[in-house]
Amino acid sequence: MPSRRAAALILAFWIATTAYVGYRDLWPRYFGSGPPAVGIDLADEAMRRVPVVWNVKWNGNPAGRLRTQMTYEGSDDTFWFTSQYRTERDADGRERSLRVELAGASVSVPDFKTAVRVTRGGDLREQTAEGTLKVEVGGLTLGTASAKLAGTVTDGQLLATFEGGFDGAGRADKARRTFAPVPVPKGQPLNPLQPVNRLVGVRPGRQWVVHESNPLNDVVLALASEFGVPPQKTPDPLVGRVPSGTTEVEWNRESVACHVIEYRRAGELEVRTWVRADDGRVLRQEAYSKGDTLTLERDE
Repeated sequence: MPSRRAAALILAFWIATTAYVGYRDLWPRYFGSGPPAVGIDLADEAMRRVPVVWNVKWNGNPAGRLRTQMTYEGSDDTFWFTSQYRTERDADGRERSLRVELAGASVSVPDFKTAVRVTRGGDLREQTAEGTLKVEVGGLTLGTASAKLAGTVTDGQLLATFEGGFDGAGRADKARRTFAPVPVPKGQPLNPLQPVNRLVGVRPGRQWVVHESNPLNDVVLALASEFGVPPQKTPDPLVGRVPSGTTEVEWNRESVACHVIEYRRAGELEVRTWVRADDGRVLRQEAYSKGDTLTLERDE
């Protein structure tokens, strides 16, 4: 068994990654209070053979690239939605990555991947998330954490396993465990908050309520509670709204007319999504939290 310190460092990896890489997670499950005003056509997404590439910015600075794609699994008539984030280096060899300061240390995410498998009706069947995290102080690398969290749905319950390790400070630790089953409500786990190729039904004046439920994240929180992390209160629902009119956005050196979806929680703006008015393609998304801004901009 790994030491308590090593387990805590591995846990810190997941807390930091969950908070900053995906902003509300790259594998979220959201359930609306009624039929969603904006939706994702699973079959339409799966027909796109080429992944969508997104330039990632953190507080306006380049921070790597994200590739997303949906593919069809003919053996059981399901769909895979995958997101692959990787850091990049500039012409001077400097790393461009998602990086935050935590307790005097610089924490960066070199790579991160998530995958969600759903039925044609949108019910969850499988979720995975894996990646690495690097901790530095004063430019010196203290260590690197790696982890993989995977879960499959059986009889309405998510059965998840965790594998992780921390290499640094002259030692290497590994951890593996299986978690108690977590209930999985029925419903479409893919939501417009995720960076997808296209959204359907985006029209001015539409408004809807989004309630959050994330079985895989519930597993992470259960692990966190074992190390004294206070439980999180149930967040207020998000309210999605499409204001009237269109907004001109600079994209690919052209001015493009877009509908802007605004997501607010308790009146505070948390996410904006720019959707091209003529065909529903998502061109840009921004998420805001505690003064920080995560931006995804389509690159093609």
